[in-house]
Amino acid sequence: MYTREEREGILWEFHRSGMSVPEACRLLPLFPTRDNLYRWLRMEDAGELAAAEMPRRAERMHCSHGEGSPRYAARRPRAEREGAAMADAPEQTDWRDWGADLPEEPAERARMAEVKLAEALAVLDVLKAPGPASLTSEEKWRAGELARGRCPLVRLGDVTETLSIPKSTYLDQAARAARPDPKAALRVRVRASFAASGGAYGAESVTADLRSGEGEPVSWRDLEPGDMSTPVVASEKVVRAIMAEEGLVARKAAQMARRRRWSSYAGELSERPANLPLAEGGTHDFHAPEPGLLVVTDVTEFRLDGYKAYLSPAIDCFDGWPVCWRVSRHPDKDLVLGMLSDLVDEVGPTEERPLVLHTDGGSVYMTGDWASACEEGHVTRSMSRKARSPDNARAEGFFGTLKCDFFEGRDWAGVGFEEFAAALDRHIEWYRSGKLKKSLGWRTIRQAREELGCAA
Repeated sequence: MYTREEREGILWEFHRSGMSVPEACRLLPLFPTRDNLYRWLRMEDAGELAAAEMPRRAERMHCSHGEGSPRYAARRPRAEREGAAMADAPEQTDWRDWGADLPEEPAERARMAEVKLAEALAVLDVLKAPGPASLTSEEKWRAGELARGRCPLVRLGDVTETLSIPKSTYLDQAARAARPDPKAALRVRVRASFAASGGAYGAESVTADLRSGEGEPVSWRDLEPGDMSTPVVASEKVVRAIMAEEGLVARKAAQMARRRRWSSYAGELSERPANLPLAEGGTHDFHAPEPGLLVVTDVTEFRLDGYKAYLSPAIDCFDGWPVCWRVSRHPDKDLVLGMLSDLVDEVGPTEERPLVLHTDGGSVYMTGDWASACEEGHVTRSMSRKARSPDNARAEGFFGTLKCDFFEGRDWAGVGFEEFAAALDRHIEWYRSGKLKKSLGWRTIRQAREELGCAA
């Protein structure tokens, strides 16, 4: 919101610059939008505004009709126009010259110096901004309130003048801040959903989690404070905005790309089994019509505080259910054979109904002990092609989600192996029974299995 004096001053600066309206609004600091400037020019033509400190008549005639006029300015070379604009335009307000206009009278000079210091510290607290001109109206109000709270000498007029904000706008921001937050109840639910996921949920998953539950759903605007169970209907855009304001960011696996991937490949130790999920077109079909028919497995590494941990899970391709898993400090035969024994006990494959177990080409899966254990348990071996990690994409996808949701972005300093293994067990249990999956219609794997009548 601009005062009449500010509008007339901007009109004078616009005429003095000899620039076109779009250029002036783009290049000159503290200028309004093009629509506003066009409107003010029409008001000037109608006599409703008079540009302050207007140039002499000869200069106005030159600016209005000559090569320096806005009409002809666009025809000048771009470099010349921008150079002229930088030469004519006042410099952007900076901390170095913010106190250059202190009064000469000692007492007032001391008072204004304290005012400037308090305002500068307040602006830095709000945004670490390069200067007051870069703040929004809300941020200027926040900075002003901080300055007035820090120094009793700071007056309202000092703040509005230094921060270039009209008094009415400043007071309007104060009134807005005093209003109750209409999203307060929803904020509590969003924070609770994010915390319950262990920081794994993004905005889409939190939105789905809010809508789940028993009872008639209500709009987030009608949500009662303290209601933590009623399903809430809120758009993902609203949830995303709240998460941004609250600093709720789902864990990302950014560090994974910079780490050297661990590999268990040690050459072709025996004949490689067939790649059963591989279709004729070169793609893989990692889907199964019912549980206990197709399972994928692999071993992944976790680098912790002075040691490494290795996870060997078995993932059912019917719905992504982790059937069983084992954790060890060594990626050896004992780890994978123990997992295989648990898998056979859990699924119970028979000669009439064998289980297909797909792996990568790791050395532990090419040993005679592994082959014998699979044969004894009525497990049909399947293996990826050499140097084709996408051939075991279902297992790699599980590992990627697991590390993003559980491992990355957390401080594991001082966490021993037993404590880590217990935390990993709890997370995988939550993955089965607590994590909402979009592919299952925003249900957990356990819920989907119970609705289908499948044993979990």
